[in-house]
Amino acid sequence: MFVRPKLFLTLLGLCLAPLVLFALFYYWNGVRISEARLVSDQEARLADFKNQVNKVFGEDRDELVSLSRSSPFLDYIRLMNQAKNSLPLLQSTENAEIRNPIPNPGNEIPLDLKIRIATVLNAQSHFSSISLFDFDKHPLFVAERQTGADPPVVFQTSDFRSQQPQSDPRVWSAPAATPINSAAASTPVGVHMTLTVGLAEKKDARTLQGAVVGDLNVDRIFSTAAIGSGLSTLVSNRKPDRGMFIVLDRTGRILYHGNEALKHQPASESMPYFQPVASRMLSSEQGQQNFTGPDGNEYAALFGHIQPMDVSVAVATNHDQAIADARRAGRLGLLISVLLGLPTGMLLTRYWQRSARGIERVTEGVVAIAGGRLDHRIEARSSDDLRLLADNVNIMTEKMRDQIAREAETRQFQSFVRLSAILTHDLKNAIEALSLTVTNMERHFDDHEFRADAMKTLSTATGNLRTLVARLSNPVSTLSGEHKRPTPVDLVPLLKRVISTTAQPASEQHEIKIDLPQSLFALVDGERMIKVIENLIINALEAMAEKRGTLIIMAGKTEDGKPFFSVADTGEGMSQRFIEESLFRPFATTKKKGVGLGLYTCKEVVQANGGSIHLDSRRGAGTTFKVVLPSAAIDERGYEQPLSQSHG
Repeated sequence: MFVRPKLFLTLLGLCLAPLVLFALFYYWNGVRISEARLVSDQEARLADFKNQVNKVFGEDRDELVSLSRSSPFLDYIRLMNQAKNSLPLLQSTENAEIRNPIPNPGNEIPLDLKIRIATVLNAQSHFSSISLFDFDKHPLFVAERQTGADPPVVFQTSDFRSQQPQSDPRVWSAPAATPINSAAASTPVGVHMTLTVGLAEKKDARTLQGAVVGDLNVDRIFSTAAIGSGLSTLVSNRKPDRGMFIVLDRTGRILYHGNEALKHQPASESMPYFQPVASRMLSSEQGQQNFTGPDGNEYAALFGHIQPMDVSVAVATNHDQAIADARRAGRLGLLISVLLGLPTGMLLTRYWQRSARGIERVTEGVVAIAGGRLDHRIEARSSDDLRLLADNVNIMTEKMRDQIAREAETRQFQSFVRLSAILTHDLKNAIEALSLTVTNMERHFDDHEFRADAMKTLSTATGNLRTLVARLSNPVSTLSGEHKRPTPVDLVPLLKRVISTTAQPASEQHEIKIDLPQSLFALVDGERMIKVIENLIINALEAMAEKRGTLIIMAGKTEDGKPFFSVADTGEGMSQRFIEESLFRPFATTKKKGVGLGLYTCKEVVQANGGSIHLDSRRGAGTTFKVVLPSAAIDERGYEQPLSQSHG
């Protein structure tokens, strides 16, 4: 069986769509879970590292505070200060009094103090040296730890190095035993920071006897913390394919890195790919930032701030590797979706084509019938599910043929009835005009002018009746008849002619007010416009038939220069509901003996001439019809070429 490509692709798409959506959701969810797991692992590692750093630093700080409050330290600093106070004063160049330095050979340091300091500067200690300063901020001794040497601790009481760690100036204004630390910074021998504690007899004493300064090896602190937090694998990893662990100071210099060659260098120079993260590390306390590593992989970095040392630390993990499993699972899901969708779409296509053959035959038959072939018959197999539908369509087709034949006959009768209704309405208007003339003739027959006007009216009415009779034998395309080509027509003579035959005979029963200009040209079919004027005036008179009223006929130009005429009466008016639902519709009227075609014909004639008709009517206040028509002066240029068909 031939498989239609369009149908197959449609069904294949329907099969693949849910499978692909599910696979995409599985892929997205897997990536999201992997990224969440990555961030969670980074947060845990970073938090553990910061806690380890704070823990190690806290232990070192407490150990130095304990050392500063020990008896050997306090006894020694007291002895040194007493000896210094007994020395004579000298005059400096600034006229300030100072004392001579105290000669202090190394063997003058008490043994118990040496043992106490050596205990602090053990092999596992993070202190590189411990210094003691007197109340004049002069160093008394420096104890330095020597790695792999004997003795392990060397005491120096004179000839101090220029790079000797100094006491923090802030310690002299702080209470005793209050540790004050400097920020971690790179030095030629590594990353170091100082920790200074004031010495006094009492903890809350404001006058210090001296200060002890511990030089901390921050590299050893970071290494200890990295091992304790599980970051040692990143620290020892020289290749950034698995991840990176980086510590920066406030200037952007690398204090700690797995690659020793990068230490103590500006991150912007040695690791330009890490610069986006480094910039944020220096400007904010914590956050996340992705960057592209030197291997082209994307890395996710989580960074934070270690307050005591005033440094920023970042843990970067290979983002691509972290979500690699999720990506592989997502691709596998998409492949499985395609492999399942292809055979499923093929099976559905074959089943659909087999089931759709009957539908196609019925569809072809219905299309043929809809195209006008009513003699076509739909053939369906007895096994088809649509056999009953095909038989019913054939029955309906036969009934349609009979119905069309009957409707053709009915339309012929309707055309005649339609024409009769129009002619009846026009005949009624002509009879009304004649009736008014005959009624007034009995009263004014002796008046010579009245007889002359009556003869003109009778002549006009006779002409109208002849026109009606002539239309009986001519076909019509609209209820108002065929429309002629519009020509420039002066409306004033038309209005006066209709007024004389319809309104003037009723002047004794109603008040007639007329306001017309000298001339008013419009581009219209004059013959049809006479019927409009006649309809509106007769309707106005009939609306005031039960009581005396006022008929107002006006003409002129609108604000935009278009000609108009209006017919107003003081009759009962029309309800809003009648205006909205029935006005201008055929066979709708409020008169007891009306046909209901006058206003419908008026609107059709006015619109066919390119004009518009407007109504203002209120119940109990009368009605005004205003007809606005095209201006002959403006529109004559538009009719220089003959029209190809009549207006409808």
